[in-house]
Amino acid sequence: MKTTRSILALAVGAALSASASAGTFIFAESQENPDIIVHPIGYTGAGGTLSISVCIATTSESQSDLEIPVRNAINTWNTFQPSKSNVTRGDPQLDNNEFDIESVLLHEVGHCIGLAHPNLANESNLPDPDDWDYAKTLKTGGSYDLGIGGDGVRGSRDDQRGDDVNLNWFRIGSNDPFLFESEIDLDTYSNDVADLPGGHAFVEIASYDVSQLRGEGAGEGVMNQLTLNQETQRQIHNEDATTLRIGRSGADEDQGTADDYDIELVYGGISDSCDITVEMTGGGFGVCNVSATSAGLPANHLRITTGTITLGSTGSVNWFFNDTLSGGGIFHDRFEQ
Repeated sequence: MKTTRSILALAVGAALSASASAGTFIFAESQENPDIIVHPIGYTGAGGTLSISVCIATTSESQSDLEIPVRNAINTWNTFQPSKSNVTRGDPQLDNNEFDIESVLLHEVGHCIGLAHPNLANESNLPDPDDWDYAKTLKTGGSYDLGIGGDGVRGSRDDQRGDDVNLNWFRIGSNDPFLFESEIDLDTYSNDVADLPGGHAFVEIASYDVSQLRGEGAGEGVMNQLTLNQETQRQIHNEDATTLRIGRSGADEDQGTADDYDIELVYGGISDSCDITVEMTGGGFGVCNVSATSAGLPANHLRITTGTITLGSTGSVNWFFNDTLSGGGIFHDRFEQ
C-alpha cells in the first residue's frame, strides 16, 4: 500500500488560542486506523540509526535566509531534549505581525518523520476554530461529539466525546501528557480509552491551555497546528518526544529490543536530492506533503517514502528569520558544528 497526505500548518492572530500534543501519527486519521505507527524514511524493520537528509530546494526563494532556521530545526530534533515550557508568546525578537519560520519548520519536520496533529485542527472542517483544540478523533455517524467538560478547557481529561474514536497515545494508568519516562512503548502507552484512569472521560492533550490548567508552565507540543504571531517555539515538547519514541521502539512495539532505532537528520545544503526538501514559494503558510508505504513492514506500520515542506513566500507571510545558529548538529559535511 502506498498513500499520500498533505498536512497544513496554520497561522492565527494572537486572539485565537492554540492547542498541542498528546501524540498521534500521520495517516492514522486518513486510514481510519488508530493503531497505525509511522516510521521515517529508510526504516526497514531493523534497528540502528536512520540517517535522513534535509535540503533547501534549488528553486526555493530566500535560500540564504532559510539556511540557519533549517539547520536549527534539524539540530533541535537531533539533540532530542524536550521541555514542558517551550513557548514564548510576545517574543521581543519578533514584531507583532511576524511569524517565526524556525518554529514552523520544527513542526513541519515533525510531520516528515511521522508525527501528526494531535488536535482536531482545521482538517476537521469544524466551523469554530476553538473546537480545533479538542483531541484528535475519528468521528462516527458523520459528525464529531464535542462536549467541553466542567473545567471549561477543550482537550482536557473531562471532555465528553461520545462515541468518537480516540487517535492519541496516552500513558496507561495516568493519562498525563506531560510525562517523559524511561520506558515508552506499547507496554506503557495505549490509545484505548478503556485504559484511562477512573474518573477520566477522555484522553488529555498537552495543549497550551491544558498546560496552564495543570500548572505545567508555558508549553505545548510542537505538533500543534496553529502558530501565533510573535510566538517562538524552538524546542520540542515532552509529548512530541514521547510519540516519536513510540515509533522508535520499532516494529515489535517493544523498547529495548534489536529493532529499536534512532534518527539522525543531516543538512544537505541547497539540493533537490535529499530525503526531505524545503521550498519557499508562492502563497499559503506551510504544508508538508508526505508519502508512505507498508511494504516489508508488519500490519499497522508504515514507512515514509518522500517528504516535501512548502512554505509561503515572504510576499505572502511576514516571516521572521532567526540568524543565530544553535549549537551542535550534523550538517552536510557531516562534521560536528
